[in-house]
Amino acid sequence: MRDGGHAPQVSVRVAALRKSYGALAALDGVSFEVASGSIFAYLGPNGAGKTTTINILCGLLERGGGEVAVLGRDVAADPVFVKSRIGVVTETSNLYPELRCRRNLDYIGELYGLSSAERATRVGELLEAFGLSEKAEARFGTLSRGMKRRLALAAALVHQPQVLFLDEPTTGLDVPSARALRQLIRRIARDGTTVFLTTHNLFEAEDLADDVAVLVRGRIVASGTVDDVKRRVGGARSVAVRLAGEIRGDALCSACPAIRAADLQEGTWRLDVTDFHEALGQLVSFCRDAGVRIEEVETRAPTLEDAFVSLLADAEPREEGARR
Repeated sequence: MRDGGHAPQVSVRVAALRKSYGALAALDGVSFEVASGSIFAYLGPNGAGKTTTINILCGLLERGGGEVAVLGRDVAADPVFVKSRIGVVTETSNLYPELRCRRNLDYIGELYGLSSAERATRVGELLEAFGLSEKAEARFGTLSRGMKRRLALAAALVHQPQVLFLDEPTTGLDVPSARALRQLIRRIARDGTTVFLTTHNLFEAEDLADDVAVLVRGRIVASGTVDDVKRRVGGARSVAVRLAGEIRGDALCSACPAIRAADLQEGTWRLDVTDFHEALGQLVSFCRDAGVRIEEVETRAPTLEDAFVSLLADAEPREEGARR
């Protein structure tokens, strides 16, 4: 994480990154930096270019232009150095279902050149740290989905990488398993590993990330701290209102342009607004004309999800085509 007032070192630097597939521009001048020891969330809808970016960062795909450096080394010029110092956890595990958990981790250590003694120590530490010691001799294929994700994460850390790439780490997990995995991710970052995270779970990104970048159709449309990106929304986006009287939601939205949607839930109107002050003024006028009294108003600060949806809506009219 951040260290006092000093400028953080950078683990990943991307500048004007481009990648095309024929006439299709998958990445169009993407630039961002990831501070060492931080958790960075790389967000975007399906087809935005996230997977293309990660494949380039991991040395699996050639870039079309721009600069890409991991730990100060150009990925294309020094792929062996980069690959030896990163860990990758994809949605689909590459561990062997027929092998026991301990042997899976031991085998990964062999691939990275760890000695027998180093592997024994490291595997034991990881099994204990990830709560898998009791499953050490169980075959990987017999584990629950949550335990499989934990072992996949442990496997990516066997060689003590400096940068860890996580692609949708909690997809398909139940609530307790997802929460436990998020706790492990925080611990990994606290121990000094830089975490590069992609997720469609905006709550998860808001909960974990120090910094985020939002990618839409191959371009970064917002980046910075979570609070920086949330401020892009510009105020309250959700308002709860209790009214003494009956109104129709469609009539409310028609009369109040700043209210995009109105949903009545257990006697309370949940309003999605574009601007709180405009919406409140329009609501007061509407209720006065309708003879309805406003009893209670409660606002909710914008979330990262609010900002994300707003950014997508803003970008959509300007962009055409699709990206990988």
